[in-house]
Amino acid sequence: MNSDAQIRYLLDRLEIQDVIARYAVGQDAHQHDDGLLEQWHDVFTPDATVDYSAGSFRKGTYVELADWMRGDGIRNGDRNGRMHEFTQWQHMLGLPTVTIDGDTATARSDLLATHKAKADSGSSPGWYFNDACTFHDDFVRTANGWRIAHRRLEVHWADPFPIRGT
Repeated sequence: MNSDAQIRYLLDRLEIQDVIARYAVGQDAHQHDDGLLEQWHDVFTPDATVDYSAGSFRKGTYVELADWMRGDGIRNGDRNGRMHEFTQWQHMLGLPTVTIDGDTATARSDLLATHKAKADSGSSPGWYFNDACTFHDDFVRTANGWRIAHRRLEVHWADPFPIRGT
């Protein structure tokens, strides 16, 4: 590989890593507002699909995934989605492995996600939900840069546990 090809590879790889990071930033920075889809438009191709059937979401589009997470009316301020039961969360990604082949690429990224649930109306102070997963991504180079065309979630384990009262 000549130096121009090496530089192109490194730039492509860095951009792909940034796209993967923007997914998690969208999740975490927009916990209680409607900025998630705006952030994810710079992550996914318009026709991208996601397969989270290993978790509690099914297969669908990234917009459907956002609706499931935040509520069917995410674009109208509705907050009835799956993530509504949590007060806070954070998605921590490991460094991805990336394979680039021209204008397509694949990546594998490990994920550890932590979630703090709302306290229930009884005496319980709430609970935590942690999960360890891997994202398997198919990328395409678009006019706007690298974007995820398909993402599959692999769940290794997921554990809820109670928050101890003080």
